[in-house]
Amino acid sequence: VVRQVNETAQLARIVHAENVYLAKVDSTHPLRLQSEVGRRLSAHATGVGKALLAQLGNAEVIERFGAGALPAYTANTIATTDALLDELELIRQRGFAIDNEEYTPGVFCIAVPVFEGSGKASVAVSVSVPTTRAQPDQLATILSVIAAASLQLSERCGVATSAPSLTALASPKQARKAIDTLIGSGRYALPFAS
Repeated sequence: VVRQVNETAQLARIVHAENVYLAKVDSTHPLRLQSEVGRRLSAHATGVGKALLAQLGNAEVIERFGAGALPAYTANTIATTDALLDELELIRQRGFAIDNEEYTPGVFCIAVPVFEGSGKASVAVSVSVPTTRAQPDQLATILSVIAAASLQLSERCGVATSAPSLTALASPKQARKAIDTLIGSGRYALPFAS
């Protein structure tokens, strides 16, 4: 993934209400996401966390987070369980999650789940981009690349039938359409949407 997009990629799993980073490959840029393998972050404020939470039912999400306020790390962090449930429904519909400066100011992230043979997603893969470099064409390429990587990893894990949303997003044309839809939705204050 990193060889194709030259941005930091991460693999994470969810443990209760946190995601735990299992692997990370840095970009070659001097300005890049600073994170560490083994680090735990609140899943509601990260792309990989939300990509995995979207695979759960709402009742399980409420069980993990409670029904009230959530910790806010930046002005963009989802701050209530109700808002998180709304976002998770959108993630289920579009097939990918984002972190729009929700944990770290100046960092935008795109994440997709990776499915295993049982049909469940136990890990997710993400790419993080400093907002100063984030552009729609680049984000579409990243989305297409990580969707294709997820499909390859899922196949290695014994998945017989690919997730239709990931198959579609692996197409550069469909990935660009998905990014354009995200930008055009007006739901997010995206620093690169001008």
